[in-house]
Amino acid sequence: MDESRINELRKALLKHELDALLITSPANIRYISGFTAGADARLLLTLEDQYIFTDSRYREQVVLECPSWNYQEEKPQGLEQLGKKAPGLHKIGFEALHVSYAFYQKMSRIKPVIWEPVAGLIEALRSIKTPAELDRLRAAARIGDEVFAAILPMIRAGAEEKSLADTIVHLLRQKGCEKEAFDAIVVAGENAALPHGRPGKRVLFPGDMVTLDFGGIFEGYAGDMTRTVAINPPPQGYKDIYQKVSEAQQVGLDSIKAGVSCREVDQQVRHCLQKHGLDQFFTHGTGHGVGLEIHERPTLSSNSEDTLMENMVVTVEPGVYIPGWGGIRIEDTVIVTKNGVEIITQSSKELLIL
Repeated sequence: MDESRINELRKALLKHELDALLITSPANIRYISGFTAGADARLLLTLEDQYIFTDSRYREQVVLECPSWNYQEEKPQGLEQLGKKAPGLHKIGFEALHVSYAFYQKMSRIKPVIWEPVAGLIEALRSIKTPAELDRLRAAARIGDEVFAAILPMIRAGAEEKSLADTIVHLLRQKGCEKEAFDAIVVAGENAALPHGRPGKRVLFPGDMVTLDFGGIFEGYAGDMTRTVAINPPPQGYKDIYQKVSEAQQVGLDSIKAGVSCREVDQQVRHCLQKHGLDQFFTHGTGHGVGLEIHERPTLSSNSEDTLMENMVVTVEPGVYIPGWGGIRIEDTVIVTKNGVEIITQSSKELLIL
């Protein structure tokens, strides 16, 4: 594991006047230690030591994945070993977004420690990707492109939403992903008006628009892309609205570079849709960070306080959702560069009528 991550986190502990940090988020555990079974583990990072608490099932895995961490045998909800490390640590931070109230009550019995809720210390480090992380994200995106090319011939009248979604999941794994990054979305016709609609038994018909949103996990890192296509003959107004969503997406892509506020990118996209009278049908943020988790910092939204930095990875995904008619979303995953973006989802965004 890259020791620079640990060193940067220790600098953050000093800045926040913490003696240690208890890490419980599985993604953060993997990022800091390299341990891939974080749901059954906790880390304690002090200014001098680093401990991993997990049970005997993972003893050998700890040796393989994070040999520089001091193994402490402890059940996932146990606190005995952690309590033994606490003396001498006055103030310990804990991940407020990832600790239940019940577990906090148990931690509070460890005296005389002061437990300090913190948020975003590791997430801030994770938001800027290393070259190795970028390569994994490019690979996840490439697999997504391959899956889209493979699924296109199957999108036809008579196909079923859920069957297509199941096929996407199968193809993601077949082509090298360990699992899907999120539940694959395939929604047709009026169902496409649901941004996160669940694929069901609905059969595709001529004249349907079909939105596909999916991605897989490659070596821990997520892919994410969305394309909307239509089955001939396209529904009324489809071509016109598609071009306007495409224009808004391009505005978003053109707005991104290091130093630009995430809020500004979102505003540019909304202004474009407003110009076409469609902003009222755009009901979510313009994009989000992608990495070890499918949604992470930064966020491209109207209330974001993030600023884009080189080697951040974000999605750009404006959509228009009109109840009773359907919806269109176009999404790319991009790497932020000094002067723009590197688009890592390469599938065509031209209007496709199948």
